This record gives sequence, structure tokens and C-alpha cells, in this order.
Amino acid sequence: MKNAVLSTVITLSTVLSAAQASDIMLAKTIKPELRQKIERDLNVIENFKFTGKANPATLKTMNLFTLNAASATDWLNQRVNYIISENALSVFNLLVKRVIFVERKDVDFPNADVIPYSMDKEIQKNFVEIQDGMNAEEGFTVMSNIGSALYLGGKNERQVYGMKVSRGFLRKSERVAVTSPRAGIIQIGEGLFAPELTVNRENEGALANSIFRLGTFFHEARHSDGNGRSLGFMHTICPAGHDYEGQPACDENLNGPYTVGALMMAEMAKTCDDQTCSEKDKQTLKLLVLDSANRILPTTHKGEKSVEWDARPESL
Repeated sequence: MKNAVLSTVITLSTVLSAAQASDIMLAKTIKPELRQKIERDLNVIENFKFTGKANPATLKTMNLFTLNAASATDWLNQRVNYIISENALSVFNLLVKRVIFVERKDVDFPNADVIPYSMDKEIQKNFVEIQDGMNAEEGFTVMSNIGSALYLGGKNERQVYGMKVSRGFLRKSERVAVTSPRAGIIQIGEGLFAPELTVNRENEGALANSIFRLGTFFHEARHSDGNGRSLGFMHTICPAGHDYEGQPACDENLNGPYTVGALMMAEMAKTCDDQTCSEKDKQTLKLLVLDSANRILPTTHKGEKSVEWDARPESL
């Protein structure tokens, strides 16, 4: 399994520039029109005017005292540092650009003998990527937390992986050592802006579209948390009879990515009124929240009652 993890995660690339809305860096290889949408979404959350009192479950799950634009943006920025393009994991970038390197070998990682909870069963042996947002019918990948995967791969091999992050032409690349799942390297997938997964296809700039994508960002950010058994808040295979049966698209904890995504989408959707969201937008967002909630399993693969996992991030 160690070699499988390594071969899966040891590819990365990109040329980066600063996103105007936050500390998150966007790859220059992201198509300009997609970059514009992502920057707009980040500006939306940075200036979001949350309506009403936050759900206590949201504050507890995210360990926040209050929910506002500043606290939400800060929570996201602590866990997401780089956004790379859907084509960033190419053979060319690995073999020619050699953007992945070994920073250190023979490293004693914390919780070295502890296997993440959702990987300690036979069915999970080949599930080595932390990939999310898989649409059951279309098979779209919306986003993936590559930083967490690199950390897990390095931990399994007892070595720290690093990534050379290019900041553009004639600018020296930054050497990023992945010493924690909080490296925050997020790859966008082809599904993030696919028409099939767009809430309002008639109006690309609709608030509902940003709310859906931001919910996915918050979902993905949760994968930058955890330690030992909770490392990376990894998904599990959905059980027989589930809408996503056989897919790595469920959580067997109560405070994981699907919980965070559902809660944040619900909080942002509270702002929808007749001026900002159509009735169809409102109903679609409700269905998306319910879809995420449905992926939170009450019972684990071991037959244990699902509980909240320790979200404190592991680090060297």
C-alpha cells in the first residue's frame, strides 16, 4: 500500500499568483475564466454578510466563537494555501519539471503506527487518494486535497515530501516542505465548474453558484485537519443500500468534510432572498445540503456509533 500511496500522490505542479481575496495562492495554469470565478468566490466569502444567529452546531464543529466573514475566511485560510489546476498532476510536471522532491528521509512522524480510521479495513487498501465531490452519475471530481495526500504518503514512507512552487516567470520558486496536512494544496477538478454541477446555469454569477463552490472549499479544507486515526478526515466507502454505494463518498464521523460543507452551505444559504436567489436556487441549495448530510454515516464500518473526531492537525 505504501508504494501505491507514493505513486498516487507524488505528482504536483504550478505557477502561482496571489488571489486578491485572501492569502490563498492560485496557480497561473488555471484557465483565466476559471481563475476569475475562483477569485470572485473568495471575494464573496471575504465580504459575506451572514444572516441571523449561527447554528450552534456550526460553531462547535468549526471551533468558532462567532461566524462572520472574517472568522470564516480565517478558518479557510488556515487550511487552504494553494489552489492548483485540474491538469497539475501531469507526468510532464513530475518527470520534466520535477516539482516533487524529498526534503528529508528517515523521519519519525507522530503517530507513526496509527492507521487512519477509514483506511483500516480491507476494502480501503486501494483507496489512497483524498478525493471528493464525486458525482455518482457523471463521475466528476470537484476538488482534491493533495497536501494531505502528500503528507500521508510521506508518513508511510518515513520521509518528508516537498513541492517546488513556481511564482511565475523569472521569480524564484518556493520550496514547500509538506510537514503537516495543513500544507493546504488543493486541486480543482473538472466538475467544479461543470454545467451539470452548476446550481444556476442561466446566471453564472449567481450567488447560489458561489455558495455551492464555497461549500466545497470548506469541505476540502477539513481534510487539512486531524491526527493519528483522524488524520486527513478521510472518507469511507459508502455502504450497501446507500445512494453512493461502493464509492469513497461518505464520512463515518460527525464533524468531517461533509458536515462542514453542509453546515457552511446552510449558513450561507440563509442570506438568500428574492433579490439574490431564485426559488429554484433556494431549493437546489437545500437539496445539496441534504445530499451532504446523507453522506454522514451514523454507524462506522466497525459497527461503532459515529462520533466527532479530533480535528487538531498533526505536524512534525
